[in-house]
Amino acid sequence: MKNKTSTHICKACNNSFTGKYCNQCGEKFFDEHSKSVSHLGEEAFHFLTHFEGSFFTTLKTVFFKPGKLSIDYCNGIRKKYFKPVPFFLFIVVLYLLFPRFQGLNMRLDTYVSKDYNYHHLALAVAKKKLIQYNGDYAAMAVAYDTKSAKLAKPLIFIMIPVTGLLLFGFFYKKRGYYFDHLIYATEFNALYIGFSYLIMPLLMVAISSAYPSTVSFFADDGPGWLLSNCIMCVYLVVAFRRFYSLKWMVALPLALLFFACYLLLLGYFYKMVLYYCVMFLI
Repeated sequence: MKNKTSTHICKACNNSFTGKYCNQCGEKFFDEHSKSVSHLGEEAFHFLTHFEGSFFTTLKTVFFKPGKLSIDYCNGIRKKYFKPVPFFLFIVVLYLLFPRFQGLNMRLDTYVSKDYNYHHLALAVAKKKLIQYNGDYAAMAVAYDTKSAKLAKPLIFIMIPVTGLLLFGFFYKKRGYYFDHLIYATEFNALYIGFSYLIMPLLMVAISSAYPSTVSFFADDGPGWLLSNCIMCVYLVVAFRRFYSLKWMVALPLALLFFACYLLLLGYFYKMVLYYCVMFLI
C-alpha cells in the first residue's frame, strides 16, 4: 500500500491529492486492498458498528432526553448521533413495515362520510373523479385505498417543514433561525410517529390479546389514545424547557397549545393533502 503522504490521482475527477480522500470531490483513495474480500468485510463491520452506536444513541436520546438531540445538533455536537432527517426516515421505514397499523391513512369511505369534518370538500372531489370510473364507486374506492396505503406514510415527510414553521411562529424570539426549529420539528415528528404509530399500537395489540376485556380501552379515541397524547405532552414540556430554555409554568401551556395545533395540522391539513394527492394519482 502506498504511503499516506504519497500523491494520488483521483479516479473520479483526476485531481492530485495526498491522504485518504480527494480534497476536491471527496472520493476515497482506491488501491488493490480496496478490491479485496477483507476490505469488504472491514466496510461492513464499520457500517454495522457505526450504525449500531449512533442509531441507538440517537434513539435513547430522543425517547429519554427530549430536545437534547436537537440542541446538541444545533450547537455542533453531531458525530455521536444519527443525522435527524435520516433518523426520521428510518422511523418511517419501520412504520412502513407494519401495514396493519393504518395510523394516519384513512379509507375513502371515511373521507366522504358525514362524520368527517371536511366531507363536503372530499365529496365534491370524489364526484368529479367518479366520472372517470363510469360511476363505479366500489372500483374507485379500491383504487383509492390501495394508492393511499402506499402514499400515506412517505407523505408524512411534509409535516417536518410545516411543524418547523409552527415552532418558528411560537418561538422565533427564542431561536431566530428557522433551521433550529426545523431540527426540533424533525426530532419531534420522529418521536411522535415512533411512539404513537409503532410502540403504542404494538403495546395495544399485546395487551388486548392477553386481556380481551381491554379492547375498548384501546379503541380509536378511547382512553388508551388519550393516555398516549398525555405522554406526548409531557415529552413536549420537557423538550421545550431544554431546547427553548423555558420555565415550567411557561413550557406547560405552550406545549399544550402547540400539541393541539399539531394534531389539527396532522388530522386535517396532512389528511386533506393526502386525499387530494391520491385522488389526482388514481
